[in-house]
Amino acid sequence: MSKNILDKNMKYLQKSKIKTFESFIGDLLGKNKYDNLENISKPKDGVGGEVDNFTKNRILNVENFSKWLSNDWIGYDGSKGDPGIVGRIDKLSPSMVEDYFFDQGVQCSDREIFDFIDKIKNEWISKR
Repeated sequence: MSKNILDKNMKYLQKSKIKTFESFIGDLLGKNKYDNLENISKPKDGVGGEVDNFTKNRILNVENFSKWLSNDWIGYDGSKGDPGIVGRIDKLSPSMVEDYFFDQGVQCSDREIFDFIDKIKNEWISKR
């Protein structure tokens, strides 16, 4: 999987225009000690909606995907979570991964989805 493809394409679904209290006070004082912190709930200004590295690493973590699949994925029958599907490569689909990305608040290219599927498959196979 090419990390560069993932790094340059993953984008937040929507850019938040909400100003936090800390950024408001920082603007008044002419500085903001929170500027260097990575915020997983919204993109950094001036980056064009690209996801920060902390968030990318969290989202592209197979263990986090497996937990989401077990607890939060809305299954084909409408039920929430399916722990029995974790590790089942034959059940893994691009739509599942796309749902996961959307639930994390990001959108990705088809290449990123298929690269992440390959990463999931490799990790699940290694745990057999």
